[in-house]
Amino acid sequence: MSRYSAIALAMLMSGAAVGETITIDSTGHYVPLNDPGMIELEKDDEAYHGYRRHITAIGKDGRTESQWCIGTNVMHDDNLSFGAGYCTILDEDGDAYWTWFQVRKRGGFDWQVMGGTGKYKGSTGSGVSMAVNSLPDGTTTLEIKGTIELAKH
Repeated sequence: MSRYSAIALAMLMSGAAVGETITIDSTGHYVPLNDPGMIELEKDDEAYHGYRRHITAIGKDGRTESQWCIGTNVMHDDNLSFGAGYCTILDEDGDAYWTWFQVRKRGGFDWQVMGGTGKYKGSTGSGVSMAVNSLPDGTTTLEIKGTIELAKH
């Protein structure tokens, strides 16, 4: 048996067979839902925790998603030193998937799929989101890009 055949067989036996790949290429409209709590930390750091956001994402293919996110940012001298959180994302078919995210800098973050329901059950994937326009009221326009590998059921 060749090395490639052994790898393919191992993937099938482990239940990790990959099905369709979904390409994410969306514009998201980000709206703050609350004012986060603030905790003073050591060395003049502050943690802004429990911020909640809703993002309506519209794909270039016209499909929409409703993204409900919560996170925490740690600031040092008004500069972001760390930020992370998670999102529950509902598509227009009624299926959901969960992502975690880590803020790279103000306005951008990396995300990765943690799991899901329906077609997203057993899926994996990741991507990057970047702010392209922020308004004084806290609303922001994001470019959301990535891929999701659906598990073969």
